[in-house]
Amino acid sequence: MITSLDNKTVKELRKLHQKKYRDEAFLLLQEELVYEARDKGYLTKLVYTGEAPFEHADMLEVSQEVLNKIADREGLSFLGVSGKIKEKQACGDRIIMLDHLQDPLNIGKIMEAAQLFGFSSLVLSENCADIYNEKCLALCKAGIYKLEISTADLLAETRRLQANGYKVYATGLSNDTIEMHELEAQDKMAFILGNEGSGVDKKLMTAADETVKIDMRNIDSLNVAMAASIIMYRFRI
Repeated sequence: MITSLDNKTVKELRKLHQKKYRDEAFLLLQEELVYEARDKGYLTKLVYTGEAPFEHADMLEVSQEVLNKIADREGLSFLGVSGKIKEKQACGDRIIMLDHLQDPLNIGKIMEAAQLFGFSSLVLSENCADIYNEKCLALCKAGIYKLEISTADLLAETRRLQANGYKVYATGLSNDTIEMHELEAQDKMAFILGNEGSGVDKKLMTAADETVKIDMRNIDSLNVAMAASIIMYRFRI
């Protein structure tokens, strides 16, 4: 059992709190994530104190003080280390595309909503916030393992989806924007949601089949995660 806070392995694990050290692995600080990573074959190490929650090929017993140090919080009895997910090209009937979102909390909330409303695929632009950020992971309800997630050039992805029978809708305002209640459900639909401040890139707005907005009273805009949830609920399957 490791009891030293200066142990080399402890120091290496603590580095995973920082994005620059997450090239191949990331920390799992929620029980749900640890079990899901195990079930999907992504769990590379189980770190625990006291009694282990299950058997694993790579188990590391540590003191409670050391576990608190690794997790940078108190109250946990175990945590996990996961290998990064294998990205899967979007192919479900309902797809969410995120353009330059910068708040990992928003991405985590969108992952949760996607599972609730049957949107199986999530496509992120290359400049989106890190999905392995602890804030995103804490809110995603294990969506990082349950959704088809990919990183792509969204303009190229829009054209690929359109060539495969999808209708692609950008959220925002243009000369011919339609309100969401006017939009009829299609067999294959993809929705692009944009940056928290600047919205969807103009090139994507032009490439989309339609631009759509949520009809609202008294306010001009919604938090992107809330907007995504409303859209996914409206076109849930």
